[in-house]
Amino acid sequence: MTLYCLLLLFTPFHSDPRMSHTLFQTSIMIVTPVKVLGMAALAAAFLSRPNHESAPRLQSSLPLLFVPFAVFPPFATLISGLPMPTANVSQLISAALLFGATRPLLRTKERMVEAVRTLVVGFAIGSLWVYKQHFLQHAGQAWGLEGDPNYEALMLLLPTPLAFWMALNESNSLWRRIGLGCGLTLAGAIVLTESRAGIMAGALVGFVGVMRSRHKLLGIALIALLAVAIFSWGPAGLSDRFQSIKFTGEAHNGDENSTRIHVELLKAGMRMIESHPLFGIGLDQFKALAPEYNPEVLKLADRSYIAHDTFLQIGAECGMPALLLFIVMLGIAARNFRSAQRNIDSGFSACGQALQLSIVGVSVVAFTITAELLPFWLLIFFSQNFREIAVALPGSDKRMDGHNVAKDRTKKVDSSYLAPTTSSFAAFTAEMKSP
Repeated sequence: MTLYCLLLLFTPFHSDPRMSHTLFQTSIMIVTPVKVLGMAALAAAFLSRPNHESAPRLQSSLPLLFVPFAVFPPFATLISGLPMPTANVSQLISAALLFGATRPLLRTKERMVEAVRTLVVGFAIGSLWVYKQHFLQHAGQAWGLEGDPNYEALMLLLPTPLAFWMALNESNSLWRRIGLGCGLTLAGAIVLTESRAGIMAGALVGFVGVMRSRHKLLGIALIALLAVAIFSWGPAGLSDRFQSIKFTGEAHNGDENSTRIHVELLKAGMRMIESHPLFGIGLDQFKALAPEYNPEVLKLADRSYIAHDTFLQIGAECGMPALLLFIVMLGIAARNFRSAQRNIDSGFSACGQALQLSIVGVSVVAFTITAELLPFWLLIFFSQNFREIAVALPGSDKRMDGHNVAKDRTKKVDSSYLAPTTSSFAAFTAEMKSP
């Protein structure tokens, strides 16, 4: 578990030159220090002895969905005669390593909470680079460890709801203070990136969280006051960036031009999906082919871009089946995090809601950038273990999963890896029908 927590702690630094430095490269994978740590965590996970308090494993359709999502696009790219992008394949391998380490290790409530704490603290430390760039380097838009304001905002949104969950639900006062401090630090860093998508996604996450709370009117009033304070005393260029949103016509500044480019890239991507709906145009081909599908892209900027929309890029490069698989996995993850809401453990129930809010936040920002799928994989892979822990806790409603938990408790092997397709489909149906 120590190696796994170290892996999570270094996750915010995966783009830092010292952690993303290429140690060596094979034909399908770029090996970096973070990947070495991931392989070590995976090895330790399979060598470790099962904890007697571990939650029983339940059938899941996630492996059945993840495998074709990871395998079919590279295969389609290969048979099309296109060059195989090492970076894309390497990311999928990293996701598989993360999945393999997560399944056997996060099997108790204590370990799940430990993983959440590690993520929050790690990202809060990583967000300090944003403050350094804004206050010491006087950057107009702080780019953070990700090297881009929008990408940094997406990564910082992942742990922010979890930090405030810690502030409100941790039993230990020290951890509550740490959670509050990390939450305020992360939220402030998102504002300093001046990412329009990041700030709007943060506002949406805050609003949804308030609407789920008992003090809705007070929460809405606080959000309104916070919005006034941000636009009144926040970064000088923030208000201008929100006023420079232009979807049609001639752009007069960089922010307006950025919005216009997003619109034209959307048109190009939709035409790609229309022309290649099943297998897409091939991995890493969007930037090269976008001007062919929409010449307006070059007229606006004299160069081409990636999709600036994660979902659009998946649909255009991998095809609609791959996009649907990805969306279904996100839906299952959200359902899995609901599994604790009928549990008498209100703190763990609130953790599930915070993880759901994280999915909302990163998904909203992902509509404006082509992001690495790391934050999505973290949430998706956490979700199955979270569901199993929630169902095993005393006071849980066992009916909500459509499984006989007492029977599953006797299993020593994860049936999701051995069950035939019909069983996996039944598990998928049960997940989607659960309240």
